[in-house]
Formats: sequence, C-alpha cells, structure tokens
Amino acid sequence: MLSEKVLSQIEKLNRVFSDKGFYLKEDLDELFETAENLATKIEKIKFNKIEIFTVPETGSIGFTLDDVQVEFFLENGEDEEGAWYEATAEITYFDGED
Repeated sequence: MLSEKVLSQIEKLNRVFSDKGFYLKEDLDELFETAENLATKIEKIKFNKIEIFTVPETGSIGFTLDDVQVEFFLENGEDEEGAWYEATAEITYFDGED
C-alpha cells in the first residue's frame, strides 16, 4: 500500500501530465505500486525538485528523481471500441542500479 505522501506526489504528477495532454494516472499508480524503490524516492523528495520533461520528437513525457529517470512512451490507436492508448515506461538509473 502506498503512503499518503506517495499518493499526493502521484496526484501532482498526474495534474502536470494532464495539463500537457497526457493522461497517465493508472500508469503512474501501477508504476509506483510495482517499483518500491521509486515509491521510496518520490516519498523523500520535494515535488519542486522533480524534473518533468517532454520529448516532442518521441511523443513522450517523463520525470527525473535525483538518480533515476522515468519516461513514458505512448502508442495511440483506435478500433471498433474507440480510441485507446498504451503507455510503456522506460526507467533509467544513473548510478548503475537496475
């Protein structure tokens, strides 16, 4: 179970991403529920220290927490049920951690 601080940080990230046209709330929830090390990092950092970035060339958005970067790549499509997207998170550790 995620702490209130982590949930608050996720909500803030989601707001920033949504303002940029990326709707990733479920993906953010899943990321922090499965990657405990990321949940620990985001819990200990002030939100204004989180670097948020977009890469127009790849249609991606992400954030950096000290020594780790998370980038979401989106694939959009449409089928008989309507529009859909799939987000893939790529996590890069700058200190050699995997």
